[in-house]
Amino acid sequence: MIRMKMPVHISLFVAFSLLFISCGKEQGDVLSLASETSTSIPYLVIAGSDGNHRGFAFYTTDGEFIRGGNFRAETATPRGLVALDSENVYMSLDTTDSIYQINLDGSKTLFHGSAQFSGTIYDLAIGTNGNVYATENNRIEVFDASGIRLGSDLIDTNTGACTLNSPRGMLVNASGQLVVANAGGADEILTYDISTSTATCVSHVSFGNNPYGILLHSDGYLYVTTQGDDRVYRADPDGSNPVIVWDTDTSIINDPTGIVELPNGDLLVASSATDSIERITTTGERVGTEPFIRDVYSLNIADMVIIGDISSE
Repeated sequence: MIRMKMPVHISLFVAFSLLFISCGKEQGDVLSLASETSTSIPYLVIAGSDGNHRGFAFYTTDGEFIRGGNFRAETATPRGLVALDSENVYMSLDTTDSIYQINLDGSKTLFHGSAQFSGTIYDLAIGTNGNVYATENNRIEVFDASGIRLGSDLIDTNTGACTLNSPRGMLVNASGQLVVANAGGADEILTYDISTSTATCVSHVSFGNNPYGILLHSDGYLYVTTQGDDRVYRADPDGSNPVIVWDTDTSIINDPTGIVELPNGDLLVASSATDSIERITTTGERVGTEPFIRDVYSLNIADMVIIGDISSE
C-alpha cells in the first residue's frame, strides 16, 4: 500500500484547527462561532420555574445546549415565553412580576415592570397589532410594543360568555384571535376577538383535565397538554372534538406544561415533574428511549418556544 505524506504546513493547520474547535467546546464556548448561532436556523428556548435555579436556556432543535442564564438576582421565577423575532423572546416572570426581553446571546432587558402588573403571572402572546398579552391572576394585561401598559385594553375575568379561571397557555391563531387555556373551573379553551381595543368572546369550549400548554400545529390542529391526566390531545382549533395523542404514562410525561412543534412536525412536550422534555410524533409515538432534554436547566419547565426560521432545517 502506498502512503501519501501530508506536507508539514497542511498537517499543522489541520491539527491547529481541530485543537481550536475542541478547546472552544471544552471551555464552555457553547457554540459561540457565528456559523453555529446564525439566526437563520431555529432554536428552542425554555423557561424553568424551579425556585432555586430560576433559569432559562437556548438549545438547537436537536437538543444540543447553547447557553443559559437565570433570574436569581432579580428573585424572579420564569413562567411564560413568546417569540418576538428570530433573535429575541419575551419572558414573563412571577414573584418579582415583570416581563423581560431576552436575546439569543443571553442578554436581558426589562420590557415592563410596575405595581400595576402583579399577581399570578403565566403565559404571553403577541397580537397581530404588536401588542403583548400577559396573564395576571384571572385577567389578561395588555402592553404596547414599547412596554407601556394599555389599561383600557385589559381583558377582565368575565368577557361575554368567556370566564378566565387560572389561565395558563396562550397563543394568537391565524385569524389573529387570542386563544387561552383555562386550568381551573370548567377547564375551558377560550377564544377572543382582539381586533379592537375591547376584546370580545368568540367561543368557550369545555375541555377538562386542567389544560395547560397549547400549540396550533402546521397540520391545522390544536395540541393541548393536560395536567389532570398527564396527556396530550389533538383538537379542532377552538378546542372542540379532542382525541388522545399521548396517553398517561407518568414515568415519561408527568405534569406537562409547554408544547412546541419541531421543523419536521414532531412535538416537544415539557414534563415539569420529571424535569425533562420529551419528543413524540403527532400519532403519539415516543422518539427514542431517553428524554430529548434533561439537564440542569430543564428543572420544572414552565414554557417553551422556538425562534428562528423553522423552514431552514
